[in-house]
Order: sequence, then structure tokens, then C-alpha cells
Amino acid sequence: MGSSSDIKDLLRERVAAKYTIDDLKETGKKIRETAPIESLAAVSKINRDPVQFINSVEQNLTESLLPMRHQRMGASQAAFFRGTAELMAYDLRQGEKSGINLLIDGDAHLQNFGFYASPERNLLFDLNDFDEAQINSFEFDIKRLLTSVYLLGDQQGFAADKLDELVQTDASIYRKTLRDLFKLGALDRFYQSTEVKHLMQEIPGAEDSQLLAKFVKKATKRNNDSVVKKYTLTTDDGHMRFKDDPPSSVRLDQATYQAIYDGFTQYRKTTRADILVLLSQYRITDIIHHSVGIGSFGTNCYLVLLSGLGGGHIVLQVKEALPPRQELLPHTERMTLQQEVSQGQRIIAAQMILQKASDPFLGWFNVGDKSYYVRQFRDMKGSVDLEELNFTEFQYYTQITAYLLAMAHAQTPQAAVVTGYLDKHFDSAVQRWSKWYLNQVKADYSAFLRAVDTHLLA
Repeated sequence: MGSSSDIKDLLRERVAAKYTIDDLKETGKKIRETAPIESLAAVSKINRDPVQFINSVEQNLTESLLPMRHQRMGASQAAFFRGTAELMAYDLRQGEKSGINLLIDGDAHLQNFGFYASPERNLLFDLNDFDEAQINSFEFDIKRLLTSVYLLGDQQGFAADKLDELVQTDASIYRKTLRDLFKLGALDRFYQSTEVKHLMQEIPGAEDSQLLAKFVKKATKRNNDSVVKKYTLTTDDGHMRFKDDPPSSVRLDQATYQAIYDGFTQYRKTTRADILVLLSQYRITDIIHHSVGIGSFGTNCYLVLLSGLGGGHIVLQVKEALPPRQELLPHTERMTLQQEVSQGQRIIAAQMILQKASDPFLGWFNVGDKSYYVRQFRDMKGSVDLEELNFTEFQYYTQITAYLLAMAHAQTPQAAVVTGYLDKHFDSAVQRWSKWYLNQVKADYSAFLRAVDTHLLA
């Protein structure tokens, strides 16, 4: 599930041509007979070794970067949760599920939402990580989101009863937003906005959050010029180059440099016609290996510096596109060239479907047995530091993410089936499951720390 061909099949869906919205909703109601909503609250004994799973994924990462990856994952339970999407993905597949499949993000936790610029330079807030995007049961996304609400709320010391109420409210917002979106036509759903000003109006009281306004201001200052200034320097001979900052930012050997350089020719062919013309006015002046994030830390990730005619620079990020983590787990076949080569296209296709507006520089290319995707680096991109939020602001933030998740799911016609399937019992069912799963995350985190201390992990 979740391959590039799966997503292409989704794009070719003829559901809308065969059935009415009412037909699809009726299908959802019938599914309750075989997959009752209450079953989504069902828990089961989890019998797997988290350390073995982490080791299996890390076999595909750069070994020298694993100690730093473990340091980042060990910083908190929330950081560990971000870095181990494979654990929850496995557990969700083993448990009860609706079986209503659509394109999901696969890793829709609170910290995978952020600010970025639209092609028109408007500030948007939306899902911003699609490495785990795949075709799967719709509730996998909402359960991961709600578990992260519990996890980060618990980490902040918010009262348990307030979190229970908030998580049910978030589930209700997701359910009602999805319902309301399917009262619109497909084109109206497609044109829904994720501009920050619009989103603040959708959640009563959110526009009064001064702290959120501060994060908006910070994001707008984080433009391409500030990235160039922060990450580059001018050499004595007058050439602009990236700054060395090992182990995160390191120079490439000549063969790797040339491979990424050559891959850019392929990448240009996957961009929009206007971006292709724009890029024709730039030349590559430097490439550096630059590791980012937590879950993706240790993958091959590069920054490319482009210099334009008459001055000006663009910094693009090139990230290795691994298959979704479920394909890297123990007892699965070792990753092959055929598994990886379409992954960059999968991630970019999912991003363009699930986001309401996307980075115009998106594209992909393959080099040897590796697949990569390309995007702009940090142009008006930013995230909310959830540790700085009081409970009221945390509440607004989580409600906005639930609203956005529904908007993302509503882009595929199968989501109309979901609207027929759901009723108010869904809110408490997924709330109870997510609260139970919080304890599993804590247990896995403890096992991870013990493994690091005893050198079972690097």
C-alpha cells in the first residue's frame, strides 16, 4: 500500500462518476454492520520488540549519524514518538480498523503541521510532512493525531480531564468538518483555503492568541534571503558556499556531488513549466549534506545552492525518499531498488493532493538505487513551539490541526464513505483508544532508553 502506482490509481478513481454522495454515505452506514464504530476503541496486547523495529529501520540510515539521531529521539517522549512512526503504524495495522481506505498522511501528529508560503506568498498553515503517505484506513491518521495531543499535553502537565475533553472535541471537529465539506461540490472542496487568517476564523477564540501571532511573525521573516545569510558564506575568491557544520552539515565526496548534480537534470523535468523556465536561469554553485529532523535524521539529505542570472540565490532541499516505515520492518523483504525508485514521486504526489497549496519547487529524481524529492528549504517555513503554549492556546492549535486533517482527507471521494460511517460515538471511541495508546508510547520510550544505555542501539 502507498506506492506511487497506488496513488495514481487513486487519481484515476471513477467513484464520483459511478455514485452520488448519498450512495457513498449509505455505503459507509452499511460498513458499521461489519466494522462497528465502537470497535475502533478496542485495545489488544501488543507483542513486538520496539528496539528490533527501530534497528530494522536504521539499517537503511547512515550509521555514523545514528548516535545523534538517538540523542534527538531520547530528548523527550514526544521526540521519540516523532522518530518512530513505524511502531504505531504496525500496531494500527494489527488492531481493529474500519477498512475504509483513502490517501492518508501516515504521520499526522501535532508537530507535523507548520507554516509555509503559498506560490502567491501568502502564509499558510497545513500538514507539512508526507514521507509516510499511503493508502490506508482513514482513522489511522486521526488516532495518531489524538495520541500526540495526549502525549504533548501530558508532557506539558495539563490536567487529564481537560485533555480527555479536548481530545473528544478534536475528534468531533474532524468528524463535523468532513461532514460539512461533503455538503459542498468537489470544486468547492478543492478550493478550500488554509491561509492562517482563514483558519483563525474557523476556530472561535483562536484569533485572540498573541503567542500564535508571534509564531506567524517569525515565519514571515524566515524567507529565502535569511536562509542564504544563515547557511552560506563568501570565500576569499568571491564564491558563495555553504558553511561546514559537522556532523549535521558536511562536504560531499566528488562522486556523490556529481550524482546529485546530474540528478538535478531529471528533477527539472518533473517541475511545472514556469518553474522549469525559472530554474533555467540558475546554476548550481554548491551542494552539501545537511541532516534534519528526527525521524528522517540519518537519511541522505542535501542542500543545493543555486545562483541566478544578475544575482540572487535559491536554496533547495533534496531528501532521500524511503518507502513508508511499514515496508522496512522486521520480517519484511530487504528494501530493493524497485521499492525505492518511485518513492520520491509518491511523496510529492501525496503532498500535492493533501495540501491545499504546495511549494512550487516540488519535484523528484532518482540516482542509482536511491529516490529523492526536492522542495524549497525553509522559505517562510516555521512551526509552533508547543511547549510555549498555555492550555487555551494548545486547545486552539489542536482544534486547527483536526480541522486541517479533515480537509486533507476530503480531497479523495472515498472520504464521503467515511462521513456516512461516522456518528457521535466515534469521538469517544478514538479518544479512549488514544488515551490507552499513550501508555504504549511511554513503555516503548523506556525500552528505547534502556537499549541506548546498554548499547543495544548505537
